[in-house]
Amino acid sequence: MLVTGSSGIGGAVAAALGERALTVGRGGMVRADLSLLSETARATDEVAARQPSLSAIVCCAGVFTLRAEHTAEGLERAFVLNYLSRYLLVRRLLPLLRPGGRVVLVASAGRYRDTLGPMDDLNLRRGGRGLRIAGRTQFACDLFAVELAERSPEAAVSCVFPGPVRTRVFRDATGVPALVRLLLDAVQRRVGTDPARAAGTPVALAVDGREPGFYGLGCVRLPVPERVVAGRRRELWDASENLVRNWLR
Repeated sequence: MLVTGSSGIGGAVAAALGERALTVGRGGMVRADLSLLSETARATDEVAARQPSLSAIVCCAGVFTLRAEHTAEGLERAFVLNYLSRYLLVRRLLPLLRPGGRVVLVASAGRYRDTLGPMDDLNLRRGGRGLRIAGRTQFACDLFAVELAERSPEAAVSCVFPGPVRTRVFRDATGVPALVRLLLDAVQRRVGTDPARAAGTPVALAVDGREPGFYGLGCVRLPVPERVVAGRRRELWDASENLVRNWLR
């Protein structure tokens, strides 16, 4: 089973899966900077060399920021790390997924509205800051989950909202004033869920063969909002294909 993210929820998922997990990330078994599509593509080649087939792909790696930043590839960093690298990774590895295999996206599962903005400016070259920077990436994962399930019915696709979790996501946030980072981190550590418990839902979806869909903490089934079902998922898919075309086989 492939798990992205080697710390936080990703690390907890990998720990729960034990020797079944192959981790991808800065500290993973396959080391890669998932904010770069070239690194993501290289990592999928290494995964394919190690594993001729996969029973599950669990995407956990992510970042929180309030400021748009651009990578050496000219793409907005949070958008790539939280969504577009997942899109590329799944698109490249889907042929390795066994029949009935699982794709699990740890995101926000219907909690955000559509703040993607114009499809021709997903990399925010026209500017942008605030909660939209991270929030739009979560909504993109919602759209991706529903569209992927429709296009690839042989895969069981789910999206998971774990709620606040005691990770370093706020402590390591970029574009956030230091005092705000400290306050957010303190609140999260006080009210957040332990990563091992938060990992329970993605692990169950990857292992136990539960019905795919949107889920929360404790494997509670969540409704898929109409703004996702009837949203711009096909347009996002087409725009994503265009952005990753240089790294698709």
